[in-house]
Amino acid sequence: MLRKNLLVVLSFVFGLFGSVTAQDDIKFFNPEKFERATKTDDKGVIQWDEMKAEKCPTCSGSGKAKCTTCVRFGEDSKTCPECKRKEDREVVCRACAGIGSMSDPLEKVLCSGCKGAGFWLCMVCHGGGHLRVDKAKQWSACPGCRGEGGFKCGVCTGTRLVEAAGLKPSLKEAPVATLAKAIAATDQALKDLAVFTPAGGEKARKAVKSLTKTLDTVGAYHPAIKRTPKLLDDYMGKTYAGAQFQGHEEHEAEAMDLVKSNAEYYLKHQKRMLDLAHKRAEANAKLAAEQKGK
Repeated sequence: MLRKNLLVVLSFVFGLFGSVTAQDDIKFFNPEKFERATKTDDKGVIQWDEMKAEKCPTCSGSGKAKCTTCVRFGEDSKTCPECKRKEDREVVCRACAGIGSMSDPLEKVLCSGCKGAGFWLCMVCHGGGHLRVDKAKQWSACPGCRGEGGFKCGVCTGTRLVEAAGLKPSLKEAPVATLAKAIAATDQALKDLAVFTPAGGEKARKAVKSLTKTLDTVGAYHPAIKRTPKLLDDYMGKTYAGAQFQGHEEHEAEAMDLVKSNAEYYLKHQKRMLDLAHKRAEANAKLAAEQKGK
């Protein structure tokens, strides 16, 4: 087969594309240190205060940034799934989804799928869109992305932001018991993700089932996470298109690891918000009990 006869992704491809998860120029907010201001009304009840905008450390509030995808390609590739090879290479800032500041963490958060990118990088060609096989003089369209270099995110449909935890009546006003259940489920999912090991080749499909099972456990509390397993299946399906090429096991593991790490970021963010909401709800419940007892 081709695996024996062809050098699919030439050694220099990795020199061009580098690590697909490298985001050194993007300064994401620490998901475990988000804060959300509160205030106490004249009855002693703790209310959520107005959200104060904090400038994004990546774009300094402009909502724009330089493309971090095609900088690795060199001039051999004419395709970039992020900036489309525009002359100025300017794109929407991933760290703030183009807002210029952090969105209200009780309402919107960076996508649990793409983490604000709006798209997924093809792991077969690592975003270049084309591959040159063996001694071929011509570049051929990548079988994974069909020359596009990537795919629109299926979780946020390219909008980069998704909804916060789906509780009733809302994350802002959910009662103590509801918040406690959501926290417990989120904690367990994060523990399971921490020990999950992405795999490629013969172990890939078993690993996908394991990751899907973990994500499904918190889908009831996090609507965006509920949509992530379908994204995982679609993304891995496109990555499997490169299974005839050398190194495909690594590409499959990389794709899986990216889904895992982005889901972790989202869940850590939501765990922080759940904890803050729980602390507020507990204090208000205690106040209500004391006032009722008078």
